[in-house]
Amino acid sequence: MKSRIREKFVFDAAHAIKINGELEEIHGHTFRGEIFIEGEVREGYIMDFLELRKILNDAIAPLRHKNLNRLFENPTTENIALWIAEQVKMDLPQGIRLHKIVLWEGEENGVEFEF
Repeated sequence: MKSRIREKFVFDAAHAIKINGELEEIHGHTFRGEIFIEGEVREGYIMDFLELRKILNDAIAPLRHKNLNRLFENPTTENIALWIAEQVKMDLPQGIRLHKIVLWEGEENGVEFEF
């Protein structure tokens, strides 16, 4: 049986996106997201929420209150979400996999990836 748990996160950062080769004005957002991990229920749980929270906090720590253009060639919400996903995947315990990530740029615009 597929079983999933989820963890929400939030961070503030600034970026300027390249659109059609043109760099827009730098501006900030409160990014909000959620990750979903999947695994077998063993001893009544899939994974300790505290362990998942630590993995997620470690993944987003380099993004908090940063100019994301210094970290990404083009810091689109898609690129940021995929980067966070890769960081999380590297630290998940054996037998646990990242199922989905959702990242909102402010209140209205967001992306979702399923793996």
